[in-house]
Amino acid sequence: MIEIEMSCIPDGEVDIETLSELAVQFERQTAIRVRLHRMRWGTAWMEFVNIATHGKGPDLSHLGSSWVSSLATMNALRAFRPEEIQSMGGEQAFSPPTWSSTCLVGDERVWAIPWTGYVYLIAYRRDLLEQAGVDPAQAFGTRRALTSMTERLRQAGPAIPAVIPYFPPPYSDLVHMAASCIWSAGGEFVDQQGKRVLLDQPASLDGLTEWLDFFRLTPPDYAHLTQEECLDLFLQRQAAVLVLDNRAMLTHFIYRRHGADELDSIAFAPMTETPWFGGGAFVIWQHTRGYPDRERAAVEFIKFLVTKESQVMWAERVQSMPARLDALRQVYSPGHPLESAVMQAVQHGRDYLNVPLWHRLEFQIAQTLGALLQEAHENRSLGSRTLIEKHILPLTERLNLTLRG
Repeated sequence: MIEIEMSCIPDGEVDIETLSELAVQFERQTAIRVRLHRMRWGTAWMEFVNIATHGKGPDLSHLGSSWVSSLATMNALRAFRPEEIQSMGGEQAFSPPTWSSTCLVGDERVWAIPWTGYVYLIAYRRDLLEQAGVDPAQAFGTRRALTSMTERLRQAGPAIPAVIPYFPPPYSDLVHMAASCIWSAGGEFVDQQGKRVLLDQPASLDGLTEWLDFFRLTPPDYAHLTQEECLDLFLQRQAAVLVLDNRAMLTHFIYRRHGADELDSIAFAPMTETPWFGGGAFVIWQHTRGYPDRERAAVEFIKFLVTKESQVMWAERVQSMPARLDALRQVYSPGHPLESAVMQAVQHGRDYLNVPLWHRLEFQIAQTLGALLQEAHENRSLGSRTLIEKHILPLTERLNLTLRG
């Protein structure tokens, strides 16, 4: 019997249980055994660097889509062959934002196969927005709506206008949410060649200022709350706006905490008209090519995991978003509370440009945004644009030195 090892980064025990069940199904069909190696989001990157450096470890891995470019640039990954991609449905089978992370800028080779989508959504209470003079039908989904709503809630909103969970470094959630505002303002993180950081450009600074204005709707005393604490405040009608990722919305909010009647008073939307849209992907390591039987088995397991049936099972068990379009449409069918918001994100969302040093840039941007946000909560008298320029201009200079070096 052929045996392969796959590393995965679960968000909870249900992930491991479901993936283990899928591995058993695969073994029954193919006589290929899959051993699962569990990683954690906070330490997985260093494990991946060790695998890339030493050329040994699991045969295939699940990872965040924004890590693909850095690992491919290190010559640590094995590219997928055109016939393998076609056997999985081809590019057209997957949502455009998830597929965009599979190739490097200027390189047509496919280094990863999408597995899941991931996006941040806004939940808002129609009644509390109306009390603040905000038209709920026009409250979110575009840059103009977000900035207008932010100003109205600052002037006439409840005591806690918005709640957003705290994401400490090394997590990149702040970068992901800021991206939606940067792109909708016409800004970019880097140029098309990945040679220059553009966060100091006027459009990028405008977007970051609007992002910070929105985040400052959260009072300082509520700036370090968990997802559950934010959710409780929203359910108790103390906060008008809540930001969560798509999985958290389903897991903690819709399926467990709300009935249909209560959902009538709540609406959902992407942050802007160009939301960040990331996800999880599968890669096969370069060293696996030295073991042809395991290499073929790894491809077959990925092919099995991205079938419509496996994607739907995974999504329904763990409340994740399928990367495959036919599975996505089945899970978020008309009438689903998140259908409109998710489909807007699928149609208009985007991921980062897959440039070689993106992971290093992302890490430093996340650190800076965390420090910037902390200062913004501690010193409410400083204007958002002043804070943005104070932190972002020197960061851009440092990052450009990194790229030139």
